[in-house]
Amino acid sequence: MGTKFILNLFFFSFLSCLFCPDARATKTGTITIKFGETTEDTFKKIHPSAVKIGFNKALKGNIYLLTPNLNKDVRKDIVPEDLDKVLLLFDESKNLVALQLKFIKDSFGLGSSVLAKKYAVITEEKTIFGTKYIELYNEGVFIYLITPSYFSGSTLFFIRSDSKEYILKKAPESLLMNEVKFLDFMADKCFTP
Repeated sequence: MGTKFILNLFFFSFLSCLFCPDARATKTGTITIKFGETTEDTFKKIHPSAVKIGFNKALKGNIYLLTPNLNKDVRKDIVPEDLDKVLLLFDESKNLVALQLKFIKDSFGLGSSVLAKKYAVITEEKTIFGTKYIELYNEGVFIYLITPSYFSGSTLFFIRSDSKEYILKKAPESLLMNEVKFLDFMADKCFTP
């Protein structure tokens, strides 16, 4: 068996654990982080290795960083090696606002098919230049998976719809036409102190 096949199989196993295939079985999110359920306090108990990296003044909440593959206690059978970092934003009521998973490698093919089985697909695009993009929605949360080019890693980004609307009120019109710039703008507004 080839290395690529084994890595894809491992990634599929990870996503199967991360995203339950039945939409009624869980809220939007991952195994341990769910919109509408995970508060800042419960997150800190479940993920004591998370580092608070700042306070977002615009959305009035704390920003956290997880680097699961640097944590010696992480379950390597669940967390893939190419998961680089996880960023989270909580609001002043300590509710989850945004979640971003950054992967070192292109995880779009398998990730998009798993996500599309669970969440409602709004848009899916692939360009000749290698950009792959899918936008999904579930229970007041927008989900984006993007791989900007052939040789880049993927980003999985979740944001509550009310926070997205707030951010977009201040977004330049030209930004909305480019998926990569749009997601970079949203992530910057969420995860920059």
